[in-house]
This record gives sequence, structure tokens and C-alpha cells, in this order.
Amino acid sequence: MDPEEYRKRYEAELADAAPATQPGRGRGARAAATGEGRATPAARANAIASAPLDKEEDLAARVPDLLATLRDRKEALRVRMAALQALAALDFLPARFEPFRADYKQALRDVATDPEDELRESALELLAIDKDPYAQELLATGLKRPKEALVPEAKAIQFLGYDDHGEYVPLVREVYKRAKGPAREEALRVLATDPQSERLFARLLKDKSETKSVRRLSASGLQSLNPEAFEKTARKIIADEDEANDIRAASLAALAYGREAREKPADPKLLETVQKLGETTRSTALRASARRFLQATEE
Repeated sequence: MDPEEYRKRYEAELADAAPATQPGRGRGARAAATGEGRATPAARANAIASAPLDKEEDLAARVPDLLATLRDRKEALRVRMAALQALAALDFLPARFEPFRADYKQALRDVATDPEDELRESALELLAIDKDPYAQELLATGLKRPKEALVPEAKAIQFLGYDDHGEYVPLVREVYKRAKGPAREEALRVLATDPQSERLFARLLKDKSETKSVRRLSASGLQSLNPEAFEKTARKIIADEDEANDIRAASLAALAYGREAREKPADPKLLETVQKLGETTRSTALRASARRFLQATEE
């Protein structure tokens, strides 16, 4: 369907459905119109968002309209985003949306390279969640050749991380070397399943000059890859009075759910350290972690 016909239909529906007593809507599209009587982008987006899409007989008419609007580069961004959000919601109705799914996926691929940043990013994320090869290749190309990137580096890493098969882990490992800020943290999240990154996590966890968020991510990664190595490092951190209390608390909390707390009998030296911490620390977080660990050893 022609996008202009789609606009006119929803403007008419907006006018018919709006309560007469509601300011700005009771007068229908005329109240929201600008220029030559066309409803504003906000009104058109609201019409899409409020239109009932849960009736099976409506889908055959509405889905093609939504796809046309999504693809229409002349349409306002907020209207196209509303169409995308409506389609994404319908995608959660597996059986009823199945006849339209192929067209929907192709529309997402069409807008994956759209000039609008927000729309492009949303489409790529939806495709990446589905492990779409076309989207993954676009994202990987952007990481290899940053000038061709379609989304920020952190987002590209995050989206590729939705694929738990590990195909892009070697690429993320290389990107990590240059990454900064959010991209660096996203890379660490992806590398948490990479055995070759164990030494990296161990080094970052011990490095007091690192940011707290990086050290917390490193603690999680190391615990996942090598619980024994994490426990040894965590015990040293917990006993180190010069260590940041929130890092000590995070390490102790992780131990509370790990092997150390489940071992019977618990290590007396570790118990003594934790009990002392719980009694003397002024840190609420560290005191709570100590209490949690001691409770875990008693269960």
C-alpha cells in the first residue's frame, strides 16, 4: 500500500476513535493537523500505537501498511519508529504473525542501513537477537572497518554478543585492544565465555587502577571461566584493607554463591576474616556481603 494512503487511513481512524470530550482529539485529525490538513507526526504515531492489532482479521490489512510506513524514508522518524514497535510486538505472536514474518525480516534488513540512526540501530538489534546473518555481517564489518560502522562500537559488540555460539569472539578479542569506555565493557561481557580471556580477567580484577565497573565485570568473567582462580584472587581482595570496599563486597558476594560457601566445613581462616569484616566495616555493602556469606556457610 502507498504510504500516503496509509497516513490518510490512520488519520481517519484517529478522528473516528477519539472521544469528543478529549481536548485536541475530539476534533479528530483536524485538531492535530498542520499545513494542508495532514495530522502531525505525533498524531500519526499515536494512531499507530493505539490501533488494535490483536484481532486476526486486522493483520492482513494492517501489517502491509506498517511495513510500508517503516520503509518510507519520507515519513517522520517517530512515525516509522511507531510502526517498527508495532511490528516488533506482533512478532511475539508466533502462529498468527507467521505469514508476515518473512516480509517483516526483509523490512528490517532494508532499514538496517537507513540514514536515521535510531531506526537503524533498532532494526539491527532486532535482527541480531534473531541471529540474522546479514545483520551480523554488517555489525562485524563496522568493527573491522570503523568508518563503515552503522552503530556505535559498544552497540555492535553488544548485538553480536546475542549469538552465544561464539563465532565473533575472536573479533571482539581484537576490538577489545582498542576499545574504550562502554565498548570496552561490552567486549568484556562477550569475552566472559572465552577461555582465552581468562588471564585478561585475572589481570584486570587485580589491577586497582582499573575502573570499578571493569573490575566487577572481570570478577564475573573469571568466576565463570575458572572458579578456583577467582576464589584465590577474591580471598586476597577481601583481606586487603587497602582495597575498595565495593570491590571487596562484590568479591565476597560472589564467593557466597560459589564453592567456598558450600564447602563443609568452611575454611576457618576465611570465616574468621569475614566475621571480622562484618563486625568492623563501616561499609553497608561489605557488611551485607559478609552476612550473606556467613549465612551461606550455615545452610
